[in-house]
This record gives sequence, C-alpha cells and structure tokens, in this order.
Amino acid sequence: MDCPSCGGRCVRPATHILSSIDNIYMACRSCKNEPYIDKKSPRRSLQTGDLERCEECGKAPLDLVMIEAMDLLVEEGLRDDREPLRSVGSPMIEIGYPLPYPPRLGDSQLILVMDRVNRAAASRLLEIPEIKGVIRRSREIPGVVDKNGHIWELLSGCDMRCDIIQSIYGDLVIYKNQSKIHIEFPRESYPKIRILEDLRISGRSVIDGLCGPGTLGFVCVLAGAKEVVMNDIWLPAVENVLINLEVNRDVLGIESIELFDRGVEMVGGSPRLVGRATGACEIEVYHGDIRKLFSAVNTPDMCILDHFPGAPLDEIKRACSSCDEIVVV
Repeated sequence: MDCPSCGGRCVRPATHILSSIDNIYMACRSCKNEPYIDKKSPRRSLQTGDLERCEECGKAPLDLVMIEAMDLLVEEGLRDDREPLRSVGSPMIEIGYPLPYPPRLGDSQLILVMDRVNRAAASRLLEIPEIKGVIRRSREIPGVVDKNGHIWELLSGCDMRCDIIQSIYGDLVIYKNQSKIHIEFPRESYPKIRILEDLRISGRSVIDGLCGPGTLGFVCVLAGAKEVVMNDIWLPAVENVLINLEVNRDVLGIESIELFDRGVEMVGGSPRLVGRATGACEIEVYHGDIRKLFSAVNTPDMCILDHFPGAPLDEIKRACSSCDEIVVV
C-alpha cells in the first residue's frame, strides 16, 4: 500500500511485519555494548566515545541518535548543552511493541515528537539516517476531546508508524498517523485488551463506538464476533481504520473490502458508511457522531466505549442504552 503520509511503501501487511519483528531492533554479533547514558544529565557532561553505528549491520543505538539530534538542536539555537538528553523529545520507534532491551535502529525507524522545534531544524534532523519524521506537539491531544478536533504538526518526513497489539486471540498490526492520533504505548500487560479477553464476544454483534484506529474492534473480530461496527467522529482515525482493514486482511480472514466516499469533514456529524469488509466477520466502518449512530445501524449485542481519560461519557452511554451490554474500557 502507498503511505498516505509520504507516498512511500511505509505500510506493510501484518503477516510481513509479524514474521520479521523478532530481530528488527536487535544488535548483531558485531555491535558493541552500549555505555550507560544518564538521560537526566546535561548534554555537555555525557561521554559518548563508545556509541557508534555498527560497521557490519549499520544499526545505531537509540542513545546515539538522540545525542546527534540534541547536538543539532544546540547548533540551531533551540537547546542548550546544559539541558539533559531527554529534553530532545519523545522517541517513537516505527514499529512499536514491548522491548526488553534498548532498540538498535536502522534507516527511518524513529519518529521524534518534540517541543521547541522549527521547520528548518526538523528538515535537518532528517539528515540523521535513523529519523523518519519530526512532529511538533501542542498542548491539545490529537483527536476530538471536546467539540473540536486537534492535530499536531508534521514538520518533516513521515509520521506513519504502527503498534503490535497482542491478545490471546492473536496479534494485530495497527497503523496510525501519529500527528493525528493520540499516543498509546503498547505494553506486555495491555489493560484494555485484558478487559476484552474477559468478555463473551464470540458469535455476538459488537459496536466499537469510539474506535480510534481500530484496535479494540479488530480484537473483537479475532475473538469471533459475527458482526463488528466501528465508528469514530474523527476522520483521521477512520482513515487509519480503513488502512488497518487492508493491513490485517489475512490475519482477520477478510475476503473483500469496499470503500465508499468519506467526505471532507474532519469532525463527523450524521454517520456515514465509509467501508465494509466481508469474510470470517462482517465489518462496517462509519464516520460520525456515536450519539446518532443507532439511526443507521441495527442495535448490537454489545457496545464498547473507549474515550479519552476523564472525558464525559454519560450522554454517549444514554445513546447506547438499547444495547444489551455496554463496556467502558
């Protein structure tokens, strides 16, 4: 698939990623041991002589990439070398999953989410081979928390990355445009997935009413749901769901996918059917306000609600009251 962010081949089938994930961030036999780097110490005090790219595999320690980014920001006058390394920003590996060791990075395997960065510096940061994209964050969380939608600014490169989602039913690959979708780090113990694993889902119809890029709805497909409706008010989330339908086609037993007109409104109103998949499970994808969704779909056995922490849910729960079961995760 062509990447909607950069037009390249960033988006790969889940089967390809899952089959190669075990060693993607591992050091090779020729990689040198990494020295301890205190992320809280001033940059000027860090000794980095043993940090280097491996001559054999070409991979770089994460600390080396962050130090090179810090030094560039100091050159640009955006950081002071008395600041700690952690002031660079949040490093996000291109394929996220719980790692028991620091990652060794190849080309274009790191996205930086940063404050205090401008477009010129972001462009220069892409000269560091391991950096794929630079995102400037703001105070607002990407997505729709209130009535308005918010995005962070992709200053350079590409913001497309994915997370590996593990469950007792199988693994998924969930892609997201990270400047437009809120960050959730995958963990070995993923509480939201554990909640679903304790439910009776097989053979039931399910709505994932605030679906984001599709994680919980797709887990329900793996769990044996007969029908899954996925809906979100935020257009970038829905577009990521449609990407993830194709990415996980083989994993989910999908036989055919239909895509429909998505419109142009970032924040949806009356629900619009934008995608449908058939196969082991019947899947429909809607863009719109969940409070209006039940005028467009049949009442399901179960409604799953995953809202931003602290966001009000009372009105949404009332809209879903005809469902046999409402699950808040």
